[in-house]
Amino acid sequence: MTDPTTLALDDPRGYQRTAESQERFDQAAESLRVADGWLNPITQQRELRADLVLEGCGVKASGLVGAVMALSEAGYSARAVAGTSAGAVVASLVAGITQAGQPMSSLLEHAVTLDFKKFMMPNGKIHDFFDRATGRVGTMLADAAMLTERTGLYSGDYLEDWLRPILHDQLGVKTFADLKLTADDPEVSVAPGRDYRLVVMTSDITRGQVARLPWDYPLYGHDPDTEDPVKAVRASMSIPFIFEPVHFVSRDATIEVAGPGGASTSVHYAAGSHTWVDGALLENFPIHAFDRVDAQPPRWPTIGVRLSRLATDFPAGEACGSALEVAMHCLRATMNDWDANALHERTAGRTIYVDNAGLNATDFDVPMTRQYDLFLNGVRAASDFIVASAAAGGVPRT
Repeated sequence: MTDPTTLALDDPRGYQRTAESQERFDQAAESLRVADGWLNPITQQRELRADLVLEGCGVKASGLVGAVMALSEAGYSARAVAGTSAGAVVASLVAGITQAGQPMSSLLEHAVTLDFKKFMMPNGKIHDFFDRATGRVGTMLADAAMLTERTGLYSGDYLEDWLRPILHDQLGVKTFADLKLTADDPEVSVAPGRDYRLVVMTSDITRGQVARLPWDYPLYGHDPDTEDPVKAVRASMSIPFIFEPVHFVSRDATIEVAGPGGASTSVHYAAGSHTWVDGALLENFPIHAFDRVDAQPPRWPTIGVRLSRLATDFPAGEACGSALEVAMHCLRATMNDWDANALHERTAGRTIYVDNAGLNATDFDVPMTRQYDLFLNGVRAASDFIVASAAAGGVPRT
């Protein structure tokens, strides 16, 4: 039964329910807390706790915001948050708000100040690059000419200009050291170097591998505690060709890789420079980021939020007509829902699927009314998830 939620910008949550649906939601949340909550060893009270994973989704981030708001209303607090691209933007805010001890209602306050049209400055209306590039070659010559002397159509500086004052000044998060997980949980299971409240995914196309930040800064000879999360988020949302990538200078680094029987192997990374682009290229939905490493059962679930509508009808295809089209289709495939079947099979029970309202990730001129629709879609999807999970006795741990 779909939650009949309506927009209410005068409410701190940004939405309102009917009395009947609110009662159903509250009862489900309480049922989950009793049956599925984590017993806090300090307070001896049951709490709804989860790790969150937010899919990369471009301008569809308001759907993620809506889902997080509803989860928070149900009583869920996030120990750690992972995200890619726009999911990394929202994840950084959720992590910062949680670390600062602020109410999650401030997430909406920050999110509504993000103006997607400013991503296109100073060049005006965004080119329909991917749509044109996956058509015939002649239709993309104008864009190709622009990219011969640039690494992206737009700079992406607006994201940093918008996010830095929020994280640095309002939430007190200037480096990843400010997002360290506290050691007050005797049963915590975190791999060495991963004790952070936030992790964002970016694609290192120089090394050809995912860079999980801050976890992987040591592979570049950098101390994670000194790095700025804003820079990491900026790298994670660098959609190839649309935004200029982030160039990162590494230092010599040698790490020990564990082997069988307690042995280890030294792996050396030479200093150099690296090009980081959108994490969606290689890891758009890092649902396994927070799996336990000690073979013990998870004490709380990892809840994922996706804005990839389940396709039920596929149109007829058309084969590529040139090498350039093959290249562009390869890029689009890697950034698309290429692993959807496997993800549905492994994670559907702990994933919130938000109707993406028919938006594409690069619809930067989308009107605010559509953003509000997507926000409500996120609230409704998460609310349905809470009710369904309560009826099932809890959220699957694996």
